[in-house]
This record gives sequence, C-alpha cells and structure tokens, in this order.
Amino acid sequence: MKAAQAQMGFWSGYRSSLKSLEVEEPIDVWVHRPIAHLIARACFPLPISPDAITALSILAGIASGVALVVDFPFHLPASGLLLFCSAVLDCADGQLARMRGTSSVFGRMLDGTADMVTAAVVVPASAFLIWRSFATPWWVGLAAVTLATITIVTSSFHTTMYDHYKNVFLRLTGPGEDLEDYETAHARFSALRRGQIGIVSRLCYPIYLFYLKSQRDYVLTFDPYTSARLTLFPPYDPDRAAIYRAAAGPVMRAWKSVFGFGSLVFGLALFNGLGHPEYYLGVRLVALNLAFYGYLRPAQRKASREAFERMDLVLPDQKRAPG
Repeated sequence: MKAAQAQMGFWSGYRSSLKSLEVEEPIDVWVHRPIAHLIARACFPLPISPDAITALSILAGIASGVALVVDFPFHLPASGLLLFCSAVLDCADGQLARMRGTSSVFGRMLDGTADMVTAAVVVPASAFLIWRSFATPWWVGLAAVTLATITIVTSSFHTTMYDHYKNVFLRLTGPGEDLEDYETAHARFSALRRGQIGIVSRLCYPIYLFYLKSQRDYVLTFDPYTSARLTLFPPYDPDRAAIYRAAAGPVMRAWKSVFGFGSLVFGLALFNGLGHPEYYLGVRLVALNLAFYGYLRPAQRKASREAFERMDLVLPDQKRAPG
C-alpha cells in the first residue's frame, strides 16, 4: 500500500485520498484538500502520525481565536490565515491516514473533537469582534450579539445535519464505510474507562460524545424518517445503494455546497481576515437559513421517507410512515 502510494502521481494520489465526491464539499475538493494532500505526501515517509497533524489543527484553530481578540499589528489577517491553516490540517490528517491505510476509531474521534474545539474558540471570538465593532450605542451592540448568537446556533444545525446525511449517504451507497453512532461511541468509552485510558482520550471523548448526542437528538427533530443508528444499518447492497442515491442524491448536492464545516470555516477565515465577520454571519443568518428550513428540511424529509420505504428498512429510532 505504501509503495503504491509513493509511486502515484499527484492527482491520482490526491483522488485516492478523498472520500466520495458525491459528499465532499467543493471548497474542500478545490481549496483545502489539494494543499492538504501536499502536506500528507510530505509527511507520508516521515514518522509523523495523522493524530499529530490533528493536534496541529487544534492549535492553529485556538491561535486563530486568540488572534481575533488580542490586538497586535495585522492580527485579523493573521487570525484568518491561522484558521485557514487549521482547516487544511484538518483535511490533511484524514488524507494521510487513508494514504497509509491506518484510519482508526481513535483518529476519527480526535478529528471530530478538533472541529468542536476550533469552533468553540473561533466562533465566540468572531461574535466578540462583531460586538466590538457595534458596541456603541449599547442597544446596537446587544442586537448584533443577539443576531450573531442566532447565527451561531443555526449554523451548528447546518454543519451537524450535513455531517449526518453525509454519513448516511456513505454508509448506504458505498462498501467499507466504517462509521459509528452515539450509542457505539458511548459503549466504547465506557469500556475504555474500565481499563487503562490515556489523558487525550479522557479529555476528548466527552467532547466527541457531546457532539454525537446533540447530533442524534436534533436529527430526529429535523427528519424523523432518517436514522442516527449508523451501526445498525445493513451491509452494503447495490440495489439499496441505487435507491438511496436516486432519492437523496439531489439533496446531497445542496447539502455539500455550502452547509458543511469546511465552508463555514473558510467563510470565517476570509471575513475575519478582512475584519468584517458580520457580513458573513448576515449571509448565513438570512440566505442559508432560508435554504435550510425552506428547501433542505422538507426535501430531505421527503427523500428519507421515500428511500427508506423503498428499501423496506426500518431502524429503532425512525418514525414509521402511516400506511
């Protein structure tokens, strides 16, 4: 595997390091991941683990948030660049793991934690930057922070639901996708706690489990015809794959366009670097929420209901369609 990867050309190696293009965000495919692939290729022969790259992604994300609120020359462009680097490194860890064939449950947990930590630092710092720009008079500052908070919450719904439907799509339309749900991750963490557990796992698993539980709880409010129990899905079947792809493929193209974490981070990096995150948050608050609630929610419910009915697949957390 390693020898084959070393002999691949750039673009063939790059393509093999991606997930299915049916679910990959365009901003990742055309911006983040090509740069990440260069990093992965450089690290491939070196004793650098994907987890170490994930750790660098977390540090860059934290540094980006700090640079937003600490005033020094060119701190806003520095923050934008650091956040962009964090997004690239967040792609590079998974690409390196796939190149080496060393993807692991721990790596996926750490990668998910990295996204949560980066968002938890950078997003409130962006809200602080908005407040500082509109603090006077006080009621304008209060309105700005309120709107920013609404945008933060709804944007978390966007990325969470994209992540869910991406995982369902991968699980049903392709063989070999080893994904986990909240129940499986919680059981694994409980087993780990009964034995030896490292400090990284002790710190990161609660964050990861919080994300998975929040995702599970919101999934069935957003779309009762889907399922968050990924590990209970049946093995890959070409006929089932064709059914789900036909029903959910058009909606997935909308999901991956601008609703993923990569798109969110790229927009924040760009507009934070320019010193005007309020423009980006305004677009997300109005345009993306109109698309999210006006189109994606009803379209995805219809697609899920049609697909699972045609597949004759009912899982414990799904609502059964009448009739």
